[in-house]
Amino acid sequence: MIQRTSTAALIAATLLAGGCFSSSGPGLHKVTGTVTKDGVPFVGASVEFSPVGDGATSYGHTDESGNFSLFYSTGKPGAVPGTHRVEVIGGAKAGTAKAAELDPQKPAPAPVEASKGKTIEAVVGEGGNNHIEIEL
Repeated sequence: MIQRTSTAALIAATLLAGGCFSSSGPGLHKVTGTVTKDGVPFVGASVEFSPVGDGATSYGHTDESGNFSLFYSTGKPGAVPGTHRVEVIGGAKAGTAKAAELDPQKPAPAPVEASKGKTIEAVVGEGGNNHIEIEL
């Protein structure tokens, strides 16, 4: 019994030392963008980029000009390269009464998927900056 426990501990230590559980994560690339509806900035919305392939979702939030920056699920800036399904949740067109009630630093209190019924895909390229325009 003691021999098995020692062997398991040795294997775990080897894996950790070898980087099997590395905290460096996937290669991320900077992503910024703008969300508009009918040509008007869409404010106070949550933006989610979910990769079609490997990797976790990246998240952002639109400001008073409809601009956003993405952060990976670990909190690091960016997204994995490749094709992503994009969802825009909550928010309102700038200049409307609903937009005036939204705090651009916080998600909408009762989010409604603004992109509902509309398939949005975006490609995050490797290297350099990615600026993605989303028209709802």
